[in-house]
Amino acid sequence: RVRLRRAPDKVQHRRNTRSSAVPRGSPRANRRLKRDAMSDANGSPPRAMEEDDDDRRPQRSPREGRSPERKDAPARKERERDPAADIIKITDDDAAFVLGKGGATKRKIARVSGAKLEIVDLKSAGASSGMEGAEIEITGTPAARQRAKDYIGYVLSQRTGPVYIDHTMRRDDLSIVMVPMDCVGYVMGRGGQVLRDMENEWGTLMFFAKKKEDEGKDAGSDGAKVQEILAIFGTRRSRRGAELKVMSAVEHKMPGHFLDGESLRVPLDQPGDGEDDDFDYDVFPFRGDEFSYALGGRGSTRKKIASAANCILEYVGQVAFLAGNERQRAQCRDYLDWLLKQKEGEFHVDVTGRDDVATVKVPTKSVGYVTGHKGEGLRSVEASTRTFCFTNGRPPAVADDGADGADDGADDAMNDAEKDGDEEEEDNRPGAENGAKKRARSPDLPKKPRGGRGGSDDHEVVLIFGDDKDDREKARRMITDKVRDHARGGGGGGGGRKRGRDDSRDRGRRGDSRDRGRGDDRGGQRRRFDSRDRGGGRRDRDRSRDRGGGDRDRGGGGRDRSHEVCRDYSKGRCNRGSDCRFRHVDN
Repeated sequence: RVRLRRAPDKVQHRRNTRSSAVPRGSPRANRRLKRDAMSDANGSPPRAMEEDDDDRRPQRSPREGRSPERKDAPARKERERDPAADIIKITDDDAAFVLGKGGATKRKIARVSGAKLEIVDLKSAGASSGMEGAEIEITGTPAARQRAKDYIGYVLSQRTGPVYIDHTMRRDDLSIVMVPMDCVGYVMGRGGQVLRDMENEWGTLMFFAKKKEDEGKDAGSDGAKVQEILAIFGTRRSRRGAELKVMSAVEHKMPGHFLDGESLRVPLDQPGDGEDDDFDYDVFPFRGDEFSYALGGRGSTRKKIASAANCILEYVGQVAFLAGNERQRAQCRDYLDWLLKQKEGEFHVDVTGRDDVATVKVPTKSVGYVTGHKGEGLRSVEASTRTFCFTNGRPPAVADDGADGADDGADDAMNDAEKDGDEEEEDNRPGAENGAKKRARSPDLPKKPRGGRGGSDDHEVVLIFGDDKDDREKARRMITDKVRDHARGGGGGGGGRKRGRDDSRDRGRRGDSRDRGRGDDRGGQRRRFDSRDRGGGRRDRDRSRDRGGGDRDRGGGGRDRSHEVCRDYSKGRCNRGSDCRFRHVDN
């Protein structure tokens, strides 16, 4: 019974569903309704649509539905190859491994080797049928193609197991760093992300390998110190930067592995270090808390100095390593020295003869707006332009002899000006009496320089250091725009060093608002002291009236008190002198 009772509902639902696919009132809908009614009367399910329906679209063969092909259309050609290219045939799995996520591995190999790589899928490249797998097409100079083939071989070797390499071989594109087994995981990071970040930062190809003699050894067997080889491929500059980066990580994890105090246990010796050019490295040891100050949050200060000087700068332990040519190392050392001097306060830099600096004169009233709160304004300019900026301090005092000579010269000039001012000349103005004389106008006296920071009292000098001239010019324009914005009223007073707004005023306002709100809400304790407050206020007003105070007196208004006697003077406590509004009478 349940079935018989629910069957009409199912049939009606099926009927509505089927009939909703076609417009109502159409011939096809009418035929469907007629068939459904007949099926319900016979008790059989609805039949499929007859083949002879008028509105049913006839079946067409696949060839009928296509447009006719042109007989003159050219046949599909296979992909053309460069005759000078090197071809490496690999499997589909190897092609995916060489390609990497989003093509990152292929781009990395091409960047480091200097060659162009193209991975071709043989199935979809229009090649003859029956060919499977893929091939890598390598183009470029012969040396670049050979490097690319070597790198591809090293990358594919990592799929089957550890890579064993001869650490004694010398290649002009290879640097080797011996990393203890305890630090391998720390250098690689989770999923190798730390190592990938180093590759992206320095443009290198890096992977861990093992020595032939260490095969089968355990890290704790016989107390032997087993190490792994970290192979770094790339240019000389990029390899040096990645090498120092790894040394910094290992020294942090295992202090004393590379350093013996402030010097290296083994000097750096990689291919390219012994060339005739001036590429080398220097050390800059830190003292006390200088390391944390020169590092900055997340290494921001170190990166800033390195970018401005265009020099490799890495901190291994408490020692800074500066790598580059002689000019870059000298700039980096100067910038580090000036950075550490900022801890002690103002200092002056003599920029005479330097070609890595630009200067901007900033009005004193706009210095706080340009530097920003705690120097954030200049920090943003440095980050955008790869420069190192700070305000120049006042120059040091001149030697005593020179200072005395300068003072004598200034006094002589003042005496001569006074003599010239005492001379009189004939007055030829209309209406003047004959023989009248007029006093000559005194010439302008030379002014002594005042104690401004790198300038005068009305302006200060901002120094912009950087290796690139375009970066310095960009920073100069940004600072100039800030000064113009402040002159047009586009910003507040800023918050530069020792020029920030006094927060005590804001705190006082906030405290007053809280006190007023608390007094209005509670009320009882406030009213309890109203009488004493009012009395104290009256006594204060009387006392200020006796002393000659009061807002009206200070503002020049109110009654005349010149006939009243100053009580402070009678007690010997009046220090207002002639400015006092009361009479001074001796007892």
